Amino acid sequence: MEKYKSKVDIIYDLLMTDIAKGVYRQDDRLVISQIARQNNVSDIPVREALRRLESEGYVKISANQGATVCAFSIDRLLEIIRIKSVLEGYATRLSIDYVTPALLKKLRSLNGQMKKAVDAGNYPKYSELNVKFHMSIYEATPYTELYNMIQDLWRKWSITRSVFAVDPNRMQESTREHEEIIRLLEERQYDQVEQYVRLHKQRTETVFLSRERLDDSRGA
Repeated sequence: MEKYKSKVDIIYDLLMTDIAKGVYRQDDRLVISQIARQNNVSDIPVREALRRLESEGYVKISANQGATVCAFSIDRLLEIIRIKSVLEGYATRLSIDYVTPALLKKLRSLNGQMKKAVDAGNYPKYSELNVKFHMSIYEATPYTELYNMIQDLWRKWSITRSVFAVDPNRMQESTREHEEIIRLLEERQYDQVEQYVRLHKQRTETVFLSRERLDDSRGA
C-alpha cells in the first residue's frame, strides 16, 4: 500500500530538494503565494512546510522579509553523513544474527522496485524505497535505541535523501550496492557488510561535495 503524503509533505520535499540542488541559495526569498501558485495548492500547506524547514535550520522566517534560505553548511552536513555511516554500518552488522529468508526476500523486492524507479527517473519514489530498504534491516534487530538514533538522523537530516535529485546517476549505483549488501547479509559476512555499508553511505558525501564545488565555481 502506498503511503499517503499530505500537501505539506509534498511541498516540504519539493523545497528541500531544491535547496539541496542549489535551485534556492543562501538569502533567496521563498514567496508563499508564488510557491502555492506553482504547485496548485493554497498558502496553508506552503506555510506549514516552511515552518518545518525553519525548525530544521534550512529556512529563516522574519516579519519583514518573510522566508529566506539559510546558509548551506556543507561541513555540518558532512559531519552528519559520517556519523550516519558509522551507525548504519554497525546496525547492519548487528542485524546479521536476525536476518531471515523473509527479510532477504523483502529486501530483494524493495531493490527490484527501486530499479523500476530508476528506469522511470522517479527519484522521490526511489528515495522513499531507499529508506524502507535500510530501515527494514535495522528494525530486524532488538536494539531499539540504535534504531531510534538512526531514524531521528534520517528525519532531522532529510536533506541527505535529496542525493538522488542532486545526482540521478547515484540511483543506479545504489541499487547495485544494495545487491552486494543483500549478498553479504545472506553470507553472514560481519566485518565486510559493516565496512561496505559505511562506504555506501559515504558516497552521499561525494555527491554533496561535488555540488559544493560546482556552486563555488559559479560564484567565482
